Amino acid sequence: MYQIIFHFDIKRQSYDAEIINKAGKQRMYSQKLTKHAFFANNAKNTDSFEDQMLDFRETYQDFKIGNYYINNIVLKFYNNQNLNNLYKENQLYYKNLENASSAILNDIHNDSVLVKSIKTIRDNENRFLVSMDKIVEEYQKNSEIKVSKLQQMQLLFHAAAFVLLLYVLFFIIIPIFGRETKSID
Repeated sequence: MYQIIFHFDIKRQSYDAEIINKAGKQRMYSQKLTKHAFFANNAKNTDSFEDQMLDFRETYQDFKIGNYYINNIVLKFYNNQNLNNLYKENQLYYKNLENASSAILNDIHNDSVLVKSIKTIRDNENRFLVSMDKIVEEYQKNSEIKVSKLQQMQLLFHAAAFVLLLYVLFFIIIPIFGRETKSID
């Protein structure tokens, strides 16, 4: 029975690791978004501008998908007020990054939009990264608490199994051997 419980708990820990990985990817996507925006700005009026904008668009899509996953799937699985508060703060920076990126993509040849949006991306990226670090730390803390509880539960199951073994030994096996020896006499 306890094997089933441990199996499900290990699955849950695997899910925690996946979530921490997704949150880490969001950090990476925000950094890539900033990098591609700067590269695109530097590549204006060159042949590589379209390629830079394609990279920017792909990163932006990945960034949006990751945000959707975390906010619509992960937060429903974790009923944690502290995480919800951290995500609310994070979404302020995410929205600024999303709006600026969207503005660039909607009018890629407008230099003033590009410059203004790059400034917005630059101003919000670090705050987004810091807020994502806090979120990852919270997930890590929750995961460590779960591992500690699993270890305590495992210790409890081992103790119960040991007590059961002693019970079987002293109240079943020894009395059976005691009767056999008396019946042989």
